Amino acid sequence: MSAASRRRPTTRKGRPVLTREAIAAKALEMAGADGFRSVTMRALAAELGVTVRALYNYVEDRQDVVDLALGLMLDSWNPPPLHPAVWEESVAGYARSLRELYRRWPRALLVSLDEDAPPASVHPNRLLNLDRFLQLLGGIGIGLSAALEVHRHLSLLVLSFALVVDLPAAHATTDRSTLVPDTWLAAHADLDIPALREAAQLPVPTTDTQFDQLVSVVIAQIRSHLDAST
Repeated sequence: MSAASRRRPTTRKGRPVLTREAIAAKALEMAGADGFRSVTMRALAAELGVTVRALYNYVEDRQDVVDLALGLMLDSWNPPPLHPAVWEESVAGYARSLRELYRRWPRALLVSLDEDAPPASVHPNRLLNLDRFLQLLGGIGIGLSAALEVHRHLSLLVLSFALVVDLPAAHATTDRSTLVPDTWLAAHADLDIPALREAAQLPVPTTDTQFDQLVSVVIAQIRSHLDAST
């Protein structure tokens, strides 16, 4: 009998016990903070307060844990309805759903770098949500090839934003309200960088404003395809 088919009680003597769901949640939490390389069976057992042997009562092996964690992450990705009649709002809503997914578990996104082998199966949401986005663009007259180009662009932009903007902002310990901190400029007072010194006096937009600007770039790309098709 496989580990997946074993039935275990959720409580014992009034206290919670291990479940596959609890293991997945803890593994995803660890991966989101430190990447999947941090998710060893020993470290996971320690985080859960159990023995490594106890884990194997619920999962087959570490790959099973990785698959469970990724499944849990993608279970939570549910973009809003996408309608061609309001395609700009739909694209923005889809982008925001990706951003929310990515910044909740940022370092888990690097699974392809952390793991030697991909997950054993593709989560349905990866297929369904992509198909819905392609249907949205098709509904406004964008060809399939161009629609795929837009989706690749959007996915890369949101992934980069989550790792380069959202993640540092969530863990910032210094003031980054300006483009370049005064201490950086003071440390290189001899550098001839007048444009940068002027720019450093301007306030940096909030992360939400920066994200809206990113979405505007994608919407402009879609409009350019629409213009080309007419």
